[in-house]
Amino acid sequence: MGQERDRLGRAPWRRAALFAALLTAGVVEAQETDLEKRLHDLETMMQQMSREVDSLRSQVEAEKAARQAAEAEAAKAREAASSAPPAAAVPAAGAPPDAPTRQELNEALATAQEAKEQAATMQQRFEQQGVQANFTDGVTLQDPRGRWGVRVMGRAQLDYRQFLGADEANADTFSVRRARLGAQATLFKDYLVQVEGEFAGTSATMTNGFLELQWFNAARIRMGQFKPQFGLEQTLLDLQSDFQERALTQNILDGNGLNYDRGIMVHGSPWAPMYYAVTLSNGTGVNTDEQARSATEARTDSKDITLRGVIDFARVFDWRDSVVHAGLSYKNGKEANRQSAQADAFAAPSFRTEARGLTFFTPQSFFGAGGTTGEVERTIEAAEFSSSWKSLRFTGEWWRAKYAGLRTPTAGSPFEFSRDITASYVSLLWLMSGETWSDFYANGYWQKIRPNNRFSLDSGGGWGAWELGLRYSTMDATDFRASNPPGTGQLSTATLVPTNKADAWTVQLKWIHNLYSRWLVSYVRTNFDTPVNVNGINVGHEDAVLFRAQVDF
Repeated sequence: MGQERDRLGRAPWRRAALFAALLTAGVVEAQETDLEKRLHDLETMMQQMSREVDSLRSQVEAEKAARQAAEAEAAKAREAASSAPPAAAVPAAGAPPDAPTRQELNEALATAQEAKEQAATMQQRFEQQGVQANFTDGVTLQDPRGRWGVRVMGRAQLDYRQFLGADEANADTFSVRRARLGAQATLFKDYLVQVEGEFAGTSATMTNGFLELQWFNAARIRMGQFKPQFGLEQTLLDLQSDFQERALTQNILDGNGLNYDRGIMVHGSPWAPMYYAVTLSNGTGVNTDEQARSATEARTDSKDITLRGVIDFARVFDWRDSVVHAGLSYKNGKEANRQSAQADAFAAPSFRTEARGLTFFTPQSFFGAGGTTGEVERTIEAAEFSSSWKSLRFTGEWWRAKYAGLRTPTAGSPFEFSRDITASYVSLLWLMSGETWSDFYANGYWQKIRPNNRFSLDSGGGWGAWELGLRYSTMDATDFRASNPPGTGQLSTATLVPTNKADAWTVQLKWIHNLYSRWLVSYVRTNFDTPVNVNGINVGHEDAVLFRAQVDF
């Protein structure tokens, strides 16, 4: 007990010394701040020390009570032992464990203080790091706490097209196919804003400009101008497209400028093997709001609805190194058909070759003399399939577009009409350098290829990834004929584009240097069902050699 009183007697001095040391450290550290902050920090430190002293006093009192209880139990045990035979010592049931000594308490307090100081030092260093920068799918600046991030991205696609044979319809040319620059900001991981501009034309235009709410991965909400998901090849960014240009199917959207649109889309993956997208949009195309140039046009204010759903059966059944992707798409909307001039009336899409040469199919608008055609309902359906095993991949799509309306002739009874366009393609791709396709599939479509060994001339560098591709595509618009009644989907009578059916073969070699750069060389032959007459020359087919150098970040 005397030793206990001695320790308790020295305790106030130790506590006073500790308090003075911490107080002095606090004052020295606080010299870098203003007076108000120093007073606040000093008050906070004194409150903390007061709590620590109270805790220490409670622990000492608990130690004293425990020792007194232990001594009482020991006295009872000695009395019992004097009147009982010797036996092995057994701890009394419910006896309190040895209480910690004062030295152990001081050591625990010192350890806690040291840990707190280390945590404060680490936090200070973390705050001093400032904005973090890295290069991953763009130049990214990010708050170290992850509260916000900004990504700057861009791409350039430099093309050359060489047309072969006696074809005088197309000029060989160098071309800047795409030159885009954009920025993407993420706020609190829940909000994404993206703006992207296209600079390859005579003037800059916006491609993407949207806000996305990422509250739920199963249902992300995108608002603004963007690319509605429809079909597989259309959904793929041109950065990771299989071939230099998309197949003939793409003309069904591009011919009416529907590659991008303005509206709202909900998309996500409620189940890992499945992905879906539902879009409600103007149906007027890129950089165009809903038009109201007349009362009739304002009344025909129908929005396009676009649906896409896909599933990967390989993931459902856990088939390794494989993808078995299948999906359906649907798009429907009504188009106002202005009757003030033929140029203002709605028309089915025109078609251009995959080599971006001849525009070989141009139907007349739904105008025509001798009557009127009201609104035109446009319905587009598509089925997609893509299957891969290790380095081989087969892909195919089938599209059908239907254009239906009511024709009211000047004399006679109104009648309904419907004109179809179908297009499809199949392709086979082989990653000759050994990469596995399933490594580059996510969110319902194929991603960019990351070579196993990126190309580098440095010691130990590789030769990148090499891919060989073959594709066959076809289109059939034989519903559009010159003999159709005016304003119901006539084939153009101009001698430049008389055909309504074509197919194309493409052979391509792709060299992927790294994740950000690739070269493509391809040969494309397009056969026309009816020879196209250009500059007095009948052209039954088009042959072209294409080259692209692409870089993106």
